[in-house]
Amino acid sequence: MKFNYSARNEKSQIVSGVLEAATQEAALAALQRAGLVVIKIEKREGDAWYLKAFSFLQKASLKDLSIFTRQLATLLEAQVSIVESLNTVADQTTNSVVKEAVMEMSADIQAGLSLSDALAKHPNLFSPFFVNMIKASEFTGRLDESLLYLADYYETQESINKKVKSAMIYPVFVIGLFVIVIIIMVTVVVPQLGTVILESGVPFSELPLMTRILFSVGDFFTKYYVLATGFIVGIVFLLIKYFNSEEGRMFTATFFLHMPIIGPFLKRLYISRFTETFSVLLKGAIPVAQSLEISGDVIGSLHYQRVIYEVAEGVRQGQLISDMLSQNPDYFPPLVSQMIAIGEKTGRLEELLRKVAQFYNRELEALVNSLAEIVQPVLIVMIGILIGGLIAAIILPIYQIAQQF
Repeated sequence: MKFNYSARNEKSQIVSGVLEAATQEAALAALQRAGLVVIKIEKREGDAWYLKAFSFLQKASLKDLSIFTRQLATLLEAQVSIVESLNTVADQTTNSVVKEAVMEMSADIQAGLSLSDALAKHPNLFSPFFVNMIKASEFTGRLDESLLYLADYYETQESINKKVKSAMIYPVFVIGLFVIVIIIMVTVVVPQLGTVILESGVPFSELPLMTRILFSVGDFFTKYYVLATGFIVGIVFLLIKYFNSEEGRMFTATFFLHMPIIGPFLKRLYISRFTETFSVLLKGAIPVAQSLEISGDVIGSLHYQRVIYEVAEGVRQGQLISDMLSQNPDYFPPLVSQMIAIGEKTGRLEELLRKVAQFYNRELEALVNSLAEIVQPVLIVMIGILIGGLIAAIILPIYQIAQQF
């Protein structure tokens, strides 16, 4: 359980925060061990039910993490203590998730935990990549430097994600608008039109196949809208459950990697993310095999994760990273393995990885800029064909009725 507390530190300053402990006595003892004179301590009330219900909406973005990391690095660089730095960041942040986590970390550090251990208690906010970087920097004494590297890393990733989202706004908007138009047509316009056409004396069996399908679907949704809604919700639920399973995620990863336009884009994104993460971890003095595994965890692709895990296992057995990557040309082009081979021979692996990341970041930026130009005409043609089919299904029976007069 969590406890809110107010206490006086060694400098007679009032500090407050949130501490997690099994009992109030345990929380009090932890604060006293941290050299604090406790003024007030009380059990924290649980969040309101409506806050719990919408807790999935309360998340921290990459931008929030980069701001937190840079602020903390700046304060530590100015020789401010870790506890005071965390309290200052907590006061300045506007994200409630980050604010609560930082306050708890401050309390944990005052209770005797290291920063990395305090971070590890918030896995939904701080990834193993972040925690391991901090843990390594605590041993080397370069905490502020590592935090600055992490801030740069998150800013780069946030910039890439923002460009990808910007490129996808138009297609998603057009497809969503088209789906709404189709729903209105099928549930409102088509049933009324079908009644008019059938009352004109044209037998249903003589209507074009496309028209019969459209009228049947519209009639079904009109008469059995509760059943239809339940059916659609059930299908959506089953699809979500499947795609969240390991098999479904593997199918999705395979499908998108082999798509004509999206596949090359995703490969560049994953390579950029891998080389950037691997470079930062090596800079933080994380062992090579462990750095590879952490990079595989944060890359966001099951296929690339599997390959990188195999590379990490090969490194433990004495093999070169470049040799292992060259055995997977479908995922890592020769450029990547060759640059890494040069880095291994010259002892400049971290530097060469950073250059590869910069190269693919430029490739990504160029591809994102042209993605909208590529997707828009394809999308227009596809929607044009679907709308043309819909109009044909409506116009053909009207033309058929006109011929009778």
